[in-house]
Amino acid sequence: MDTGQCVHCGLCLSACPTYQITGMEAESPRGRVFLLEHIRDNPSLLNPDAMQYLDDCLDCRACESVCPSHVATGHMVEMWRAQTAPILGDRGPEAMRLFRRLARPMTFLLGSPAGLRWFQRLVRLSQKPGVRALIARLRLMPPAVMTLARGVPVRLPRRLSRMRPVSQRANATRKVMLFVGCIMDAVYADTNRHTQDLLEMGGVRVVIPQEQRCCGALHMHGGVPEVTRQWARENIRAFEESGADAVVVNAAGCGAMLKEYAELFPPSDSWHERARRFQDAVVDATVVLADLPLPQEKPGPERVTVHDPCHLAHAQGIRQQPRELLRRAGYAILEMPDSDRCCGSAGIYNLTHPDMAQKLLERKLEDIPPGVKWVAAANPGCLMHIQSGLQRGTERPSAVHPVDLVWHAYQRAGYLTRD
Repeated sequence: MDTGQCVHCGLCLSACPTYQITGMEAESPRGRVFLLEHIRDNPSLLNPDAMQYLDDCLDCRACESVCPSHVATGHMVEMWRAQTAPILGDRGPEAMRLFRRLARPMTFLLGSPAGLRWFQRLVRLSQKPGVRALIARLRLMPPAVMTLARGVPVRLPRRLSRMRPVSQRANATRKVMLFVGCIMDAVYADTNRHTQDLLEMGGVRVVIPQEQRCCGALHMHGGVPEVTRQWARENIRAFEESGADAVVVNAAGCGAMLKEYAELFPPSDSWHERARRFQDAVVDATVVLADLPLPQEKPGPERVTVHDPCHLAHAQGIRQQPRELLRRAGYAILEMPDSDRCCGSAGIYNLTHPDMAQKLLERKLEDIPPGVKWVAAANPGCLMHIQSGLQRGTERPSAVHPVDLVWHAYQRAGYLTRD
């Protein structure tokens, strides 16, 4: 683990969400790099406090965006978790122990179409008022899970988005593979379908290989890279067999993970070069759609603000394309202060670190400009987390994926007819 690039200049402090909340040096990127340096040289220094400070990292990459030395603090914390969690066992921080307990059921539920169908059924069942009240009364789920469940869409899909047939466009100029993900496939299937519709509307042929799997980001962030590596192989193989020239993804966290697949394999591994070709083909849906000849609608009265997901803004450097698409569809944008500050979702951070996640969510809600109808966020975790907070107020906006807003605008204008 190379921490030698850090010059401890402190530019990362103001960008770090956990430092903003606590004001503690140990809860900053610079502090975490300092801890990692000393633990590397003297492992006996890894006490409970040091472990907690390291594990509190959101892996939001905000520090990496401002670091003049390009220190990959998020990657270093991921590596530390992967190397340390199996050794620590029950001595690790509570959040790390919780993730290790969740890893196996998550692998089943998120790692195959069969598991996703079960996940979809369980989420739909939990949305029934009677079932939710019973779960709360019997305390069958941790409070953080019940809080997050408030952000799940009211109208849940009946089938996975990968089960929807794709059209055959004889006049398509290019062919892309739509990466449907796991949470996006099961909970936000409509967003995947809307992405497909808009791509086809712009003259692109879309294929959705059934063999694709979860991107593996949650396992990678949680220190279980072996699962991520296996799913990466399956996703790479699915892309190669699809004949597509690009992999289009509409979830920020998935896109960031897919673009780093080559890092999962050493250069001597035959999968390294295949992973590099795969990640070079990955592109965010908003980038593709912004380049397509979609109609320019007249500006309307509906106002939207944009939350920039960490792994879209910081990890991928994508900020303007979601706004460009929304304006082209006729929406007025009211900018949110610090729109790229983490909302606290960060994969399942809101489940493993509920107190810190809640503080960050409250700051995000305070930043929403008055008078907006929607908060656009291109990541499923952000959508659920922000929506869980918006449920508490009256006449509050809703958290919606920008692709959904664009799709509805074009549907109202008569460009789209398919449900």
